[in-house]
Amino acid sequence: MAFTNFDTKEINCKVIYVGPAGAGKTANLRSIYTSTSSEIRSGLLELSEQEGPTRFFDFLPVSLGHVRDFHVKLHIFTMPRNTFFESVSDIILRGVDGYVFVADSRVESMADNIESLLELKKLLADFGMNPSEMPRVIQYNKRDVKDAVPLEIMRQELNRMSSPEQEAIAIQSIGTMETLQLMAEGVLKKLASQK
Repeated sequence: MAFTNFDTKEINCKVIYVGPAGAGKTANLRSIYTSTSSEIRSGLLELSEQEGPTRFFDFLPVSLGHVRDFHVKLHIFTMPRNTFFESVSDIILRGVDGYVFVADSRVESMADNIESLLELKKLLADFGMNPSEMPRVIQYNKRDVKDAVPLEIMRQELNRMSSPEQEAIAIQSIGTMETLQLMAEGVLKKLASQK
């Protein structure tokens, strides 16, 4: 749930980037960080400096500007799968306003994509949230790989709710800002409907 601070006139919304290991969640945040001006981004905090999969999470606050007299900010987190610390997942999921599901387009990753999406829906339901009522974007990442699953098959398997979607190559910063824009639009639309 968006948190409104009337003293500072800020609305803070939490968005998570989720998906199977190696799908490109951290690459998305790095792309957003390098593609935005310093006025829009506040800083990228990575709790994992090692190469390979993110062990804990990444965090990037992004300004969406002002709506009426309030400064709207997205607090973007990556949520690694099968984190060693269950409490990290609990903290990240608590009060989430929307999610981007980052799918890996490689053939060998399709089973992991499907399992990851089912796991996300279960986790959200466990927190009393309905994934179909939340702002969400499905990102088909790694579209440049030779064995990329055809887009129609990925849609059929991963986007049965007809969510907004975006093709991407996150490590080349292709489709990452468009994904963020779709997410921001969804969050702002939901905020407007709650007023």
